[in-house]
Amino acid sequence: MKFALLVVVSLLANITYSASINVRLVIQSGTLNVSGASLDYVSISESGTFQSNSAILIWTMNDDVQLKVVNLDSDAHNFNIDGYASFGTIAPGDSSEQNIVLNNSGVFRYFDDLNAPFNAYLGVSGVIHVKETTDTTPYFYWDIREHQESWNAQILGGSNPSLTDYDPEQYTINGNHYPNTINDTLARVTGSVGSEFKVVIVNNGLSIHSLHFHGYHMTIENDSKFTYTVGRSKDTFPIHPGEHLILSCTPDKEGEYPVHDHNLVAVTGGGEYSTGMLLTMLIAP
Repeated sequence: MKFALLVVVSLLANITYSASINVRLVIQSGTLNVSGASLDYVSISESGTFQSNSAILIWTMNDDVQLKVVNLDSDAHNFNIDGYASFGTIAPGDSSEQNIVLNNSGVFRYFDDLNAPFNAYLGVSGVIHVKETTDTTPYFYWDIREHQESWNAQILGGSNPSLTDYDPEQYTINGNHYPNTINDTLARVTGSVGSEFKVVIVNNGLSIHSLHFHGYHMTIENDSKFTYTVGRSKDTFPIHPGEHLILSCTPDKEGEYPVHDHNLVAVTGGGEYSTGMLLTMLIAP
């Protein structure tokens, strides 16, 4: 009897619980207002209204996701999730739906590869984080991008600019520039001494960026491009277009410390300093 009870307890301990989730994403155009500029833009939102940054989706391993993508833009788009799904071309006013069982954890980029790389550059790209079921660590998310004002209207007008002429003037984290970034609770790191946090960084732009942390060294937990760097602890991290990083830190002191792109032009907006890819981390005792 005791043996049978132990077997039942052991089996229960190994049961994986999952949830069924219905997600509706909407592709639509609007205006991105950043550092005094107004840019034609396209993004993907869960709210059904235009947002300045495509949705950052945070799911859990083994969840069963019924995902519907609706295209309210005037152009056709498709929707791909690295390592998970391809929805094919979605015509204006149409939608596509798939069931996805989350059997791989990690960070995944979703994007439109029609007219590549211009549709994804224009905003039709984003971040999915599939967390382990036992992971209770606080996470913060940075979807970093740069923008060239003249490109946006040109692409939406049906012609593609030359990649050799790329000279962006605006830089954003989650669709925001500094000081607005410090009001973004998903992006601005808040924590306390001795408590671990992690930062997920995805480069959805077309330029290489290099994020520099003041105050603390961060440990690389995952680097999608340079896998051999995992475990290294430092304060500056290059990230290439289409790639992601997961960084871990357990703060050893309190204070407020800046994080910014070491390519200092990215800490400007329209040539004005300081704006762009800059925020602060706020650590309590």
